[in-house]
Amino acid sequence: MRQPEVTILLLCCRVYLQTSSISTLCTYISGRPVNWQKVYGLCARHRIRPVAFHVLNKLKDIVPPEALQLFKAYCREFSVFAFDRKMVTEHIVSRLRQQGATARFYKGMDFSQLVYNDIAMREFTDMDIIIREDQVSTVVSVMQSEGYEMHQEKYFSIYPDHFKDHIKEVVFGKPCARGKWLSFEFHYRPPETLTSVQYRFDQLLGSDYLSGRPFTYEDYYRLMLVNNGASDFYPHLRSLLDMALLYDHGPYKIPPELQGFEDLWMQLASGLLGVPAIASGPVPGKTCELLMKRLLEDPPPAENKFLQLAFIRLSFMTSLKAKYAVFVQYIRFLLRPNGEDIMRLRLPFFFLYYFTKPFRLTLGLFRRSR
Repeated sequence: MRQPEVTILLLCCRVYLQTSSISTLCTYISGRPVNWQKVYGLCARHRIRPVAFHVLNKLKDIVPPEALQLFKAYCREFSVFAFDRKMVTEHIVSRLRQQGATARFYKGMDFSQLVYNDIAMREFTDMDIIIREDQVSTVVSVMQSEGYEMHQEKYFSIYPDHFKDHIKEVVFGKPCARGKWLSFEFHYRPPETLTSVQYRFDQLLGSDYLSGRPFTYEDYYRLMLVNNGASDFYPHLRSLLDMALLYDHGPYKIPPELQGFEDLWMQLASGLLGVPAIASGPVPGKTCELLMKRLLEDPPPAENKFLQLAFIRLSFMTSLKAKYAVFVQYIRFLLRPNGEDIMRLRLPFFFLYYFTKPFRLTLGLFRRSR
């Protein structure tokens, strides 16, 4: 049986999606004791605090004022954060264009405005911008002139080609006036999926994806099938809300290799959120079981997310050939030197890092097991 706090979380999402009524939520809350601090913590973990507050604020008579105040304080701060970031991002995009670099908003504020009708209704932290890969050096120059620190700068400066082959974005940050870290991610590829199928922005969005035209619901549906599904396997309720809200504006034409990830979110959202979406094909029961557990249960203190996602991905593949291909991709990923290896130690030849990484991984496992 689900904990009441988890049920309240799910009912808030259902009320927002209009797959359940506010009266149902009201009746449920009225009939039992609730740990509202835990409800807030769950909403934070699932990145749906603005959505939950939007719903719970309609039940002021039964939700304790101190609980509502937690949500209200966060949402007020987040609204300021969102509008402040909007202005900063517009400035950065303008500076890049002045230097001949084509850049545009991606996810975050743009997605929230289109899909949630409010830039402060969907939680986000980083500012995501799409650029072309051949303009990375221009972006680095502009961002550093604006006072931003580049993540893994040493890796990029020493091995720029290897960096761009294996890292999908360049990341920058600096402290801002409100005491928080202001972070930008400039993407020149969608997320890596650790399968034999990799994606490009022009495949998902068309060749004019940097023309400045507004992204459509269908554009974002394809993008989020990759971001939320193929890359992360729907890690929180916000990812399912994204898909359900986008789906309302469909149907959409999607690449065949993404069909399984569409079926997967539909299966999860149908069971958890009451979304009337029917998967077109069978979804591996083990995958759904693992994802339901990840969504509804507290993560263990020593959770290894890399291994967890590898296990989920293997369960999702139905043939031995597909499982083997995924296994090989993960082995390659584990053995491939990354920014952490290069930032830690300077070696005269790149191939030497292939010998140091297994040692670092083994040492890391030993330290965590102590």
